[in-house]
Amino acid sequence: MSNNKQRRSNGAVGFIVALVLLIFVLIAGHTGIFGAVSENLREQLSGLFAREAGGFETVIARILAAIGALALTYLVCRILCFILDKCSKSARTRTVNELIGNIVTYLGVILGIVWALTILGLNPTAAFASLGIVTLIIGFAAQRLIEDVISGLFIVLEGQYNVGDIIILDDFRGTVKRIGVRTTTVVDPGGNYKVVNNSDIRNFQNRSKALSLAVSEIGITYGEDIPHAEAIIKAALPGMYDRNDDVFEAIPDYMGVEELADSAVVLRFTVACKEQNVFIARRRLNRELRILFAEKGIEVPFPQVTVWKGEQD
Repeated sequence: MSNNKQRRSNGAVGFIVALVLLIFVLIAGHTGIFGAVSENLREQLSGLFAREAGGFETVIARILAAIGALALTYLVCRILCFILDKCSKSARTRTVNELIGNIVTYLGVILGIVWALTILGLNPTAAFASLGIVTLIIGFAAQRLIEDVISGLFIVLEGQYNVGDIIILDDFRGTVKRIGVRTTTVVDPGGNYKVVNNSDIRNFQNRSKALSLAVSEIGITYGEDIPHAEAIIKAALPGMYDRNDDVFEAIPDYMGVEELADSAVVLRFTVACKEQNVFIARRRLNRELRILFAEKGIEVPFPQVTVWKGEQD
């Protein structure tokens, strides 16, 4: 199962669980199935921010009400994320909406916890203020987290890359699968995932901003007539494009003699293509050139071994 499908499946399961919990709390508060607990729960649901003291039934009711508040917060976040996902038509909007969805999720978690603590009769503001030196230590520890978040915001706002773009990060080439608040996830053609902190992404190449070039180098023997071979090649290039226009973005170019190697005259060819097709385009071009050379009798060198047999007495 792909990463996107797995996330959607997990989100659907979480949505169903939260919905069931919320329905259960509402039913318990409006029926008498739990006796005194249900009566207290009904009071809590009608005044969620009340903090008066109560007996055991009131404590249980507050816990159930807090669970309902958490479930409701989660459901709202999931619905907002679902709407954002459905509104993503292009790579740019998908990138921005995914980042907004991450922010909504984080804020939802914080608000849900604060709401639940308030229902339980606690004062979250006083609790956070009482942390004192612990809060200061956490603040210093969170500097890297803040740096990642700010870097992620600039990446999205400046459009440095979007979800679906192919980037080269250090020596890792892959497709951007997710741009989160803190990290970016890239997957290579082999399905290997690389997760990088946004603040660590400084030097990279975005290969999806413009068309790429697939390069093919093929050698012919020194005995071939170069001008004659070049005339055959140039006449055949438009046909190569016609047969591969699903990958090639333009007619392939013959660049000339690239190298005079030990046993071959190396010719260089390029063709414009989308970055995701760069390896396919190179393989197609290699195939077309080999077929052309075989049809026209242009010899391609290959390793040969000459054996000298001495005279025997």
